[in-house]
Formats: sequence, structure tokens, C-alpha cells
Amino acid sequence: MGQTRKRHYDRYTLAFKQTAVRLADHPNVMATDIAEVLGIHVVMLYRWRMELKNGTLRENKHMRKASSPPPKKKPNPRTDPVKAKEDELLKANRRIQALEKALAASHEELDILKKAQRFFERNKK
Repeated sequence: MGQTRKRHYDRYTLAFKQTAVRLADHPNVMATDIAEVLGIHVVMLYRWRMELKNGTLRENKHMRKASSPPPKKKPNPRTDPVKAKEDELLKANRRIQALEKALAASHEELDILKKAQRFFERNKK
């Protein structure tokens, strides 16, 4: 006989639920996008919206107390080629700026050394 494992369910605070519903109620914002960003299922967000409308949205004794919302999912760079290209271009531009700065410092150092060489040659004669 196999053992059954106890399932782990995330429990959210009342404040988190209300904030999620408020975010989803904004015009021109899709509830699916809000749910994805918050790391919850869309059906859960719709249920919270309905419970808030009916006045039945509340905490229970098993709910987590004053904890932060679940971490946001980072987009996979492979799934967004435009974002990956923009990041690559930004890194390349930063590297170019750093190299140009180093080159300018080298040129300045070289000019100073040339002037010092001329100065010491005059004093040597």
C-alpha cells in the first residue's frame, strides 16, 4: 500500500486578496495578466472578485499572517526574443562606453608621458 502525501496549498492574507482584486478591476487590464504576475490561478482571482462583491471575502484560521506575496515569475529570456536582444544590445553599449573611457584615459596617459619625455630631454642638454 502506498502512502498518500499531504498536499500543500498556498494561503493568502485578506489584504493580498483585496489588492489583487483591486488590480484586476482597473480598466484596460486583463485579469489573466494580473494573475500571472502575482503567481496565482485566474480562477482564484475571479473567485476572490465574486466573494468581495458578495461580501464573503475573509481570512480563515489557516491563512498565513502578514507574509509577502509569492515571488514574481521571471520571464524566460528564450521566450521573449525582443527582450533578449534589447538586453544584449544594452550590455554591448555599456561595454563600448567602458572601452571608450579606458581608451581616452590611455591616450591622456600617453600624452602626459610624451610631454614628460620632452621636458627631461630639454633639461638633459
